Amino acid sequence: MPKNINIQFPEAKQGRSAQSLKDILQAAFELVKAADPNKFTSRTLAEKSGYALGTMTKRLGIIENAFLWAIKRGQAQHIENMAKRFKGFDANLPLQTFVEIMVDLAFKSIKQVNPKVMRYYEDCAAKQNVLSSEFYHYSDAIAQPYVETALRNQTNTFRHISIDEAILLFRSALTIVERPFVELNPIAGTEEHRRIAISTLVQMFGN
Repeated sequence: MPKNINIQFPEAKQGRSAQSLKDILQAAFELVKAADPNKFTSRTLAEKSGYALGTMTKRLGIIENAFLWAIKRGQAQHIENMAKRFKGFDANLPLQTFVEIMVDLAFKSIKQVNPKVMRYYEDCAAKQNVLSSEFYHYSDAIAQPYVETALRNQTNTFRHISIDEAILLFRSALTIVERPFVELNPIAGTEEHRRIAISTLVQMFGN
């Protein structure tokens, strides 16, 4: 069974310690949102948070874990936003339209994040000698919202599937949509990539 990157921080025994950890993590999150992995350093985090390196080490244990935590938080927010869009999708529109909207949103989101941020996460996983299933399977959380969306759709273009099947299909969809960006494949984000993604996902999820 694959192991996850273990993001743990030393226990904060005082309120001031808990507040400093919160401040440092918020600074890390802001740096991750800026999407420049070259700034994922202890020096930049110290400048951004206003805390000295010694304090950060006490609160974080491993400095890079602050950035890993921030990346995972960003992933969770992205999935939450996708789930909301699923629930708000017009039940009278076909799967083709649904997939086109979602692929375009995914492309836009990935470009904003910067694929190098995703590579940073994977490189950290390699350094810690783990394969993070949380990174590759973070899309699992949208399986149930999708199944519910398919059930309420009135166009008979959405195939009704189980949550287990939806989980596997969305993991496959991540490979099609995200991996070309992460691997710096020249096709990433092009009209051809969009065509392949939309065509494949419609086949995967449609009747």
